[in-house]
Amino acid sequence: MATPVMTEPETDTAFVEFVSAVPGFPDARTWGMEVWGDDPSSPFSVMRNVETEGLEFVVVSPFVFFPDYEPELDDATVGSLDLTVAEDAVVLVVLTIGESIEETTANLLGPIVINTRNNRAVQAILHQPGLSTKTPLIGS
Repeated sequence: MATPVMTEPETDTAFVEFVSAVPGFPDARTWGMEVWGDDPSSPFSVMRNVETEGLEFVVVSPFVFFPDYEPELDDATVGSLDLTVAEDAVVLVVLTIGESIEETTANLLGPIVINTRNNRAVQAILHQPGLSTKTPLIGS
């Protein structure tokens, strides 16, 4: 008698675990990350919460649109992620999608930082002047 083999469905979803709650969502700790849209080379991703259906954010690397962006993480944030080298960090920013690309904004003040070695993540709160939670994605 053959034994059924259980396999995981193939997926392009990467999962991250937030070490502290995303502000405003205290129970949302585990998130899946997928490319947004049909183009696998798209810089945009969707971050979907595993615990709450429908809770999702569009994120993008800030360096695509803001090449001079230099987030400075405090020691507590770096320690919570167990980051030892900067090369292990991925930085993303949450977008607020507008009616058009000109109305879409990025939260540069609260980037998502992921340690790619352990998939731990945090939404950092930066204390750098000149950064905003509603920076126009283009045309700024």
